[in-house]
Amino acid sequence: MKRFVAFRPFCAFSALWLFVGAGLPSSLLADPLQQDTPFQGRFMHRILFSVGSGYATGKQNVMTESGQAWMINSVLNSANSAQPVVLPAGEGQGSRYFPDRTILGYSYGDRFDVNYRRSTVDQKFDRSGSPAVLFLYPGNATYATSLFEGVRLMRFRHDSRFYEFGYFHRWTDKLRAGPVVAYHTYIEDLLISYGSYTLRSSAAATDPGLLTWAQGGDARLKYDMKGTAFGAGLKWDPLNSFRLTYHLYLINRSGNVSGGGYQLIQDRNQSGIESSRIEGLYQMGSASDKGMMHRIEAEYNYCRWSIAMGLERESWKRSYSSFNFLSNQSRDVSSKGNLIGLGEMSASSEGYRTELYLRVGVSAYFGDVAAPVIKKQEVVEEKAPEPAKKEEVAPENGVTDESSKYLNNVFDSIQKDYNEQGEVLEQTEKSFRALGIEVKKEVNEKGQTVNLQATIDGDISFKTGSAELTPKALEVVDKFGDAMNANPNTVSRVHGHTDTPGSKEGNRRLSQRRAESVRTALIQRKGIAASRILEVKGFADDRKIVQTNASEPRNRRTVIIIEYRK
Repeated sequence: MKRFVAFRPFCAFSALWLFVGAGLPSSLLADPLQQDTPFQGRFMHRILFSVGSGYATGKQNVMTESGQAWMINSVLNSANSAQPVVLPAGEGQGSRYFPDRTILGYSYGDRFDVNYRRSTVDQKFDRSGSPAVLFLYPGNATYATSLFEGVRLMRFRHDSRFYEFGYFHRWTDKLRAGPVVAYHTYIEDLLISYGSYTLRSSAAATDPGLLTWAQGGDARLKYDMKGTAFGAGLKWDPLNSFRLTYHLYLINRSGNVSGGGYQLIQDRNQSGIESSRIEGLYQMGSASDKGMMHRIEAEYNYCRWSIAMGLERESWKRSYSSFNFLSNQSRDVSSKGNLIGLGEMSASSEGYRTELYLRVGVSAYFGDVAAPVIKKQEVVEEKAPEPAKKEEVAPENGVTDESSKYLNNVFDSIQKDYNEQGEVLEQTEKSFRALGIEVKKEVNEKGQTVNLQATIDGDISFKTGSAELTPKALEVVDKFGDAMNANPNTVSRVHGHTDTPGSKEGNRRLSQRRAESVRTALIQRKGIAASRILEVKGFADDRKIVQTNASEPRNRRTVIIIEYRK
């Protein structure tokens, strides 16, 4: 069983990386994706502040360690006290509480993440509903058999902090994965009532009716631990503005244990006369936790606002390298601890926490890659609007009546396909327009068709700032791929265009990536030979339809040009 527990982290990591690597297209190796992607399609930097609350169930180690530790200690104590060995009546109950969460995070290009995560709890329990560990006192010739309360948790305070850094590699347009490391601090502050309950039997030589119990007073037990956590994370964007994340951490923390308090011990003899005494106790030692934490989260983003729901599960095993327990009174029962805490150090105990939470956040974005770059002291002169440039010009070498007729037939077949589906909005002899696309003939002065041009609206064909083709754009690519398959003497060129806002180089890279996406779709979806795609080029804003430096949808487009080659 221990071998299996130790093997679980390895299994988890193996499954994670197999999931990441499985089924990735081999083209990613030759044509890697752009790793830094802007937030909201234009910002490279994001700062997130988020707060939330959750509902958690868990079990603190004091509930799982007390039974075994007290039993071992009572075996050692019974050697000189003549008291029976106490037996735990099952494991302590779990508890329910409501943590608060805070996140302050920074991300660059959605690739490098630096986060501060904090979870705090301050939960008080009443005696009727608090977790407790019960013990059976078997009794002997001197002591009566009884059931008594050994440990009761009255208050649970917890402060867990992660200072984490993550690198998320972009494997596909929708999936990122990579390693995560963190420095972790953990404080567990418990308020505990240590009880005892002993009734001597009538066979006892001295005061046979003495009844002893702990009525009041609490002891504080505090764990102050620090350590590291390392693991892996996933980011998956199945839909626009919706993200699923998963984190796996292996946690290793250690630190000091300290605490102290008092209890009011009351005695009552067979005549009903009661007497009281104060017992002081102090405990200290060193402990370490080793465990694993899983976190899965679904997040929805709208502009600067976000809302997320998550599930977090943490489990750990605690062991003591030292533990001491001191008291100024000896109880009339086998109780918690002996001087050197052999029971506590003899075995490890397990704790766990499962939390369902909801959080809301607001983000600040900066580093606008779409902002126009203006040089200092640059004087912009007013110019008269330039005449619109001809959309695309292809070489007319080899244009014949045969090639013109061939291209006209291709045009007619594509137009017929759109008409049969009822998608044509308007049409003329040389062009037609459907939702998100315009197809037209480029005709020379002789009236011969030089090429066909399909212009796909940029706002319909691609997500903002992305080179991922939308389903509507793929419909258009599929239609032209079918036309090329049906007409083997056709070749194509693919040109990408943007409008002016943003850096020139950034727009050039984006337009190039978009043109390459169309080329890849023609090859992978329709089986078009790469040799039939003669040119794939991004022009940024060099070939505007509308002469303006402002944002202009008509300038954001992708063009597929079909030509005749025999």
